[in-house]
Amino acid sequence: MPTDLEKLLSQQSDGDWAKTIEELQPAIHPVDRSATRIWFSFFPVKLFRALSEAEDPAAVAKRLILKGNYLLRDQIDSSAEFLYGYRYWPEVRKEVAAAGAAGSTGSIATQIRAVAASLASRLRIDESLLTGITAVGFGTLQQTGLEVFSQPAGSANYGRSWQKSPDQIVAERQRDDGKGLFGFLKSVDREFSVNFREQESGCSFKVVNSQDLTMAAAADQRDWHTKDSRCRPKEGPIPVECRTAACGTCWVGVLSPTGKISEPNQREIDRWKYFGYEGFTADGSSPVRLACQLKAYGNVTIVIPPWHGLLGKLDDPSAK
Repeated sequence: MPTDLEKLLSQQSDGDWAKTIEELQPAIHPVDRSATRIWFSFFPVKLFRALSEAEDPAAVAKRLILKGNYLLRDQIDSSAEFLYGYRYWPEVRKEVAAAGAAGSTGSIATQIRAVAASLASRLRIDESLLTGITAVGFGTLQQTGLEVFSQPAGSANYGRSWQKSPDQIVAERQRDDGKGLFGFLKSVDREFSVNFREQESGCSFKVVNSQDLTMAAAADQRDWHTKDSRCRPKEGPIPVECRTAACGTCWVGVLSPTGKISEPNQREIDRWKYFGYEGFTADGSSPVRLACQLKAYGNVTIVIPPWHGLLGKLDDPSAK
């Protein structure tokens, strides 16, 4: 028998979550504001429902051309590793599960704030560091169910090797690489860094000023294909197929300030409707972008999602 919270969560659409996260934004520490929005774009409710309600989920996955790990239930304890609050995930998972079983009342945003505040008091940390990851906990509970979500979190490092304060991380995202000894000679061809796994050392590549991220990533000749089969051999860590905004393969989340990247061009805006990823807005406020169209004008910190596909087909019954 579903609990009151499970019933309430079952009614949440991606649009509802977007409104909830927008309401919570002031309560989320700056280190996780974009990251929280990115997580809900990476794990949309409409994909979960399409697969869970289908008579043949494999046929749906084939129709949507899904590649990679697109099932949240298979990555409950790792999906939010790019959030600073991920280091508190075991405690958050336990606390959210308890709230789900207790039959708490109030709006989703109110319940998220209540759980974050209660846990912050016990852990003696700032509530803002828990609000985003707690929202992720509620979103995960919706897609996995209380019985599965109530199980203890598995053993992992949970971001504790990331030896920086949240304010230090926010400040580092603002900074660019130094120009070096002869930097005064560089202008258009100045190089910057793109960090694609902020919580892990060695996960970055260089980008020339105004170069798009997929072209820059191709210069990274390390073997990323072994770690992620979606990556082409010798094409870098970002999965890519077309480089013309036609396939949607290279979608990424942007954690660093949007002032360091190009605004969405019209082709990206038009194609994004076809790809069907939630959270994108034409004014460029969304942290979710296509790497092949995204040009860098400074250091950029991104998140590469664990899957890609064509969710726009869920919104267009005539699409084959």
